[in-house]
Amino acid sequence: MTIDDVINRIPNGGTVAIGGSSISRKPMALVRALARSDRRDLTVIVDVGGPDVDLLLGTGRVAEVIYAFVGFEVLGLAPHFRRARQNQSIRFQEWTEYTVMAGLDAKVKRVPFMPTHATLGTDVLKVNPSFKEIRDPFTDEPLVAVPALKPDVALIHVNYADVQGNGVILGDGHVDVLCAKAAKETFLSCERLLSSEELQRFGRDVQILRVYSRGVVEIPWGAHPTGCAPDYRTDLRHLQDYLQAAASEDGWRKYESEFVAIDHVQYLENHGGAEELVSRLKV
Repeated sequence: MTIDDVINRIPNGGTVAIGGSSISRKPMALVRALARSDRRDLTVIVDVGGPDVDLLLGTGRVAEVIYAFVGFEVLGLAPHFRRARQNQSIRFQEWTEYTVMAGLDAKVKRVPFMPTHATLGTDVLKVNPSFKEIRDPFTDEPLVAVPALKPDVALIHVNYADVQGNGVILGDGHVDVLCAKAAKETFLSCERLLSSEELQRFGRDVQILRVYSRGVVEIPWGAHPTGCAPDYRTDLRHLQDYLQAAASEDGWRKYESEFVAIDHVQYLENHGGAEELVSRLKV
């Protein structure tokens, strides 16, 4: 598929689960395409969000965020997320990392909720009315019912994929497998397409199976500016420029023009080309 093919499958008002974690292996080329599209009123589900969520908020695509954390790790807070959270300009559901996993798992298991001990005795139950305290019907033990999360689409970046939709993730898979299984349609972007024979050599690193994938897009540097280990590191310099730009309206409009409202080829050129990125970020 092409990037535009994927974005055309995302409906207005749809629910989008985004893989990766914070500033690691986010499907940023797909996210930028979604940010410059005319899609609106999206619900975004992330376990640990970063520039993916912040960019979509900054470009006005989002009506609700379901999240455990959104930030830029060592670089600080996510500016658009912080402003929207403080102003309550959109809806927010504050979950925890485990409960996001449990909500996705409930959808995979085709049950309306997942019972858990998680969040008992915490203020999460005060800030998130989606969770309900229940009793174990066998022991009368207190539990929390975490509702199923039901993404329409999952966007996931992987190291390698084949045209059948199998995806290799080298290293931590985060919650990507759960996102892929829970979504009605899952789309992969990958650093490089391989033949199915080459891909199978990766064994257990083939974490996304073809039965869960609807399409694949080959996008070298598709996670940039987040990292895609072991292929390249997180581009901390770009993220620092992002944070500085997002601090003012003029700075943000300039950033959008230079790095969002363009295709992926031009995006790489605006960084000096792939050769420049290789020299700075290749592990």
